[in-house]
Amino acid sequence: MKKQMLILFLFVTLIFTGCEPVATFDTPQPENEKSLLSFSMPIQGKYMASDQASVITITDKLIIRHFDYEHKEHKDSLGTSHKIIGDSIIDIKNCSKEKIVLEGDTVIIHEKCIDTLFIISSENILKKFKGFFFLNKRINDKEWEVKKISLEKGVLSIGSISSKNDIQKLKEITETSSDTISTNFSLTKRQFKNFVKQNGFSEEEKFIRMNDKGR
Repeated sequence: MKKQMLILFLFVTLIFTGCEPVATFDTPQPENEKSLLSFSMPIQGKYMASDQASVITITDKLIIRHFDYEHKEHKDSLGTSHKIIGDSIIDIKNCSKEKIVLEGDTVIIHEKCIDTLFIISSENILKKFKGFFFLNKRINDKEWEVKKISLEKGVLSIGSISSKNDIQKLKEITETSSDTISTNFSLTKRQFKNFVKQNGFSEEEKFIRMNDKGR
């Protein structure tokens, strides 16, 4: 059961992070824009995901995602390594215990997890350009993953490069052959601006600003 819960958590996390970035850049983007030391006050706060299963918190230095969801499983699928006693499920092998809610034959476990998505440092460079924040995360010496963040009327949008259209736009802008396998790009500031104007970072997650009291 622990393995199944871990798989579920990883699946939810990958919605935001992905296994590997689909496209990377050889330098933090956009070029020749100064790095910021903090997120500005207007964007700081808490934002609820549309499915209400997670909350994004932006402080002056970092972005954290809090997951809050329920894992449901039929009690007959627990196997012999787990035993239900009262309001807890016991892992017989390591004697660990977790609180549960039992509704008929369904076991419900309430899960809370925290994932640090971005913290400003030499490996995580924040830039702002044309009203957007750009999160530059170092993958290795020659590759940077970039995400775009915007805030409009209380809606936080986090954009990633993920679609074939995004890759095609980058190849056209950089005059890269369509047959080229590499998805690591070198862009001037003007080329990056064009990519943003052409609705690059097309895969977006949206979050609604919460009040100051949080959840």
